[in-house]
Amino acid sequence: MDIRKSMLFFITPLLFLVSCSNDDQVVKNDISTFQEKKIYEIKQPAKFNVSRGLILSNINNSLNVNEIERGLMDLSVNHFSTNKFYMQEGQYLDKTIISQWLDRKSKEGFGLNPSIKNSTGDVLEDEKNNPKILSHVLEQNFINKENGKVEGMSLAISLNEFYDIRVTDDKGLVYTDQVKVDSNDDNVNDVENYGKEIAEIIIKDIRNNKKIPNVPIYVTLYQESNKNDIIPGIFLAETFIPEGGNRIDEWTDIDIKNYTFPSDSLYSLDKDTYDKLLNFKEDIQKGFKHLNPKIIGKLRYQNGKLIDLKIDVNVPLIKDTELIGLLQFTGDKLNTILFDYIPITIRIIDQKQDVGIILWDPIKKQLYATPI
Repeated sequence: MDIRKSMLFFITPLLFLVSCSNDDQVVKNDISTFQEKKIYEIKQPAKFNVSRGLILSNINNSLNVNEIERGLMDLSVNHFSTNKFYMQEGQYLDKTIISQWLDRKSKEGFGLNPSIKNSTGDVLEDEKNNPKILSHVLEQNFINKENGKVEGMSLAISLNEFYDIRVTDDKGLVYTDQVKVDSNDDNVNDVENYGKEIAEIIIKDIRNNKKIPNVPIYVTLYQESNKNDIIPGIFLAETFIPEGGNRIDEWTDIDIKNYTFPSDSLYSLDKDTYDKLLNFKEDIQKGFKHLNPKIIGKLRYQNGKLIDLKIDVNVPLIKDTELIGLLQFTGDKLNTILFDYIPITIRIIDQKQDVGIILWDPIKKQLYATPI
């Protein structure tokens, strides 16, 4: 019998007696609140987004697609209670509306991406000189559980940090390239500022559309990571427009950032965590040297504090008995980097396929590990 299939689950409970400063306790309380936010029930029967499929063609990285969809739901909790509302995929911003917004600005007033200025006659050069910034607008609806009416809407305005060009000239020849949208070093995020400008227009367009309910709207700006990055992009800012409102009075910054291990940026931000991860990595590589494990960490910080840690351990052609040993060994070594209030997920990966997982539950104070 396959040992992976016969071994269902083993659990290692870990209990902690933690002494901490007042500042540490505040951090723990903040993170616990973040972790304990409920998720939305989906209104049944579930409906597909009316612009279904468009997000996959408009956003260049599946990590960004997952981040913007899940992140928008998480952020919406602060405005539309999970106790009061069901969540439903967007039913009002269809492909026609979104595609019009994604067009370049025209004399007729359509399009929210920059127009081509001072054309050179070279289609590729013109695209590089005038990169598109808006890539997608994601809509989610919130339905009152008691009366079944749509009483809230959330929007994530997705913006390019890098513009991936694919353009055809008048002879039918196709050209591709990539350009960074904000290429100057003036410490001003031109991508974010552009997003705030077009958000005003998007809200006015929605309010002028009689087919869209006049409900409160939560809006956030999302800046995509590059198409080959191994971490998603970031949410930049948020605002809330009350029922009947058609203007944005102010924006609030969102400070949620993703980092990889190893990286210079993580080392500069949080040397203590970096050193713990480095020791953990070296222990695993030394203990299973014959497997030559490759270890990559993905960390999320909110307001400068670590709130989530994921680690991928890549071990090609690992045997069943080796997998059990690696799970046990890794679970033991996890004590060296454990933050009792931070959720941790470790994936054991064999040739792009998950074969084992370790989960640290900071609420139950338990470590779970199992082959897959």
